[in-house]
Amino acid sequence: MKKLFYVLAVAMIVTACNQNEPEDQTKVSFAKATYFEALGTNTVPNVEGENKDQPFSMDSVRVEAVIMTDTTLDINLYGINFSSKMPVTIDMVIPGAKYSRTAEKITLYGEGIIPTMGGNPFDRYVINALAGSITADSLVFTNSYGQYAGCTYAGKITKMEEK
Repeated sequence: MKKLFYVLAVAMIVTACNQNEPEDQTKVSFAKATYFEALGTNTVPNVEGENKDQPFSMDSVRVEAVIMTDTTLDINLYGINFSSKMPVTIDMVIPGAKYSRTAEKITLYGEGIIPTMGGNPFDRYVINALAGSITADSLVFTNSYGQYAGCTYAGKITKMEEK
């Protein structure tokens, strides 16, 4: 009788475990995705003495790229700064960046883009020379923020959605 009880108990546990496993979620295909989230490194080259002759890098910077129209997307950067002397981090949006798309890659580009912070234009740091790409695995771009030329972001895609 004890053996039967143990067999039934084990069967119930196995059945319960199988029921609690998450269902296989269908992944969004890259070709249909309109929202991308990445986690990576933002690097700002030295600006005459500001970074002590060394580039300034921040790891674990979260970036979102959100397709807005057939030709533009917004890039949202969270918790970044441009220098080791900058006392706080900021959230910034690069609105209306241009893009072109193939089935495997989104190519980013743009000139004269005025970023926003808290919904307000931040024209001191006009974005120029924006160039980069989004693939199913990565989001990478370079640009200049005002006097900060040659800035880079390189991140791994952590989330894709069709919104």
